[in-house]
Amino acid sequence: MNNVTIAGKVGQQPELRYTQGGMPLCTFGVGTTSGKDDKKKTTWHNVVAFGPLGEHCSASIQKGSTVIICGRIDVEEYETKTGEKRKANKIIADEVGLSLRWAPAFSEDKSKFENAVDMLTTALPSPEDPF
Repeated sequence: MNNVTIAGKVGQQPELRYTQGGMPLCTFGVGTTSGKDDKKKTTWHNVVAFGPLGEHCSASIQKGSTVIICGRIDVEEYETKTGEKRKANKIIADEVGLSLRWAPAFSEDKSKFENAVDMLTTALPSPEDPF
């Protein structure tokens, strides 16, 4: 079983791209902190969200957001320019949510919020034509 759940702060603005096949792909880093006082240690996790989840992440979270990520760990193998083989862990997200432990969920960036409202309201049927 390969399941992981983390809670932490988004370290950089999520980046939305599209694969050659047109699939949305959102990447961002999440920092998790353990320990107390002078023994604190932050670990950074690369997160990837595909499809509609990726688009929703791009529209809903921003640098500094506290998030909860559920997904699976994937190991990417690559070769450096000098020919050295390396591995990098990333989390393939199945679920992404805002954490409400330290703050209410709202966007400081009003344009993102307004865009989300516009997307929802244009998807709803007109009150004059309910069917």
